[in-house]
Amino acid sequence: MVDLFQIIFFAVFYERFVEDKLSRFVDLCCVSNISVFLLSHSCFGYYIHGRSVHGHADTNMEEMNMNLKREAENLCSQRGLLPNTDGQTFQISISRKMRLQYDRIHETLTRRRGPARFLDSSANTFEQSTRAYNTMNKFLSSFIDHVHKEMDYIVKDKLLLERILGMEFMEPIDKSIFYNDEGHSFSEVLYYGNETTLLIFDILFFSVVDLATQSFVLAAILTYLQQEIFRFIRNTVGQKNLTSKTLVDERFLI
Repeated sequence: MVDLFQIIFFAVFYERFVEDKLSRFVDLCCVSNISVFLLSHSCFGYYIHGRSVHGHADTNMEEMNMNLKREAENLCSQRGLLPNTDGQTFQISISRKMRLQYDRIHETLTRRRGPARFLDSSANTFEQSTRAYNTMNKFLSSFIDHVHKEMDYIVKDKLLLERILGMEFMEPIDKSIFYNDEGHSFSEVLYYGNETTLLIFDILFFSVVDLATQSFVLAAILTYLQQEIFRFIRNTVGQKNLTSKTLVDERFLI
């Protein structure tokens, strides 16, 4: 009951009138000049367009404040992926050719780094990781900029039935497809976006333990413990996965 109240409170009141953490994360990406390319499945994922409209983010506080003021007064371009738009979040369905090229680059870089761990010093290994990151970053940036015509993409809205069913009708055969997504559905890969699923799991876990032991106190304690265990596993495995996929050293993760 407490979890249900929390979900309703955050969805109806807190995120609307106090703070929407997902929107703030998108704003942070833009201010930091960082875009996020996330594949939750082989050819499906999410994209957050965080490219700064000012061209760079390494600046002092005075200039940053002036840049934000210019944005507020509409004296610069908009943040959207397409010109004169504000759309920054997308569901993406990439072509098989794009996925194969992505895997080819990532596999080459990973294989190049692997044996070096036994031969090179930690400094050289870090330099190789940095070069690997730069290579992948340049490829994804050029893909967003329509440099690779054989792996181009289009931006479109989902049909009403596609939004209702939560699926896509078009196959990205020749071009990848970026679907406008104002609902920040990238939260589906976060703990923050799966409160309902976690709530149902907790209720089922509590009910099973309560029926088996006839003790709601023990059921509550075990439910809390399994929450902490899953949170620990999520943080630990998530950091290792993030380090492997982004080629960013674990020391730079917050």
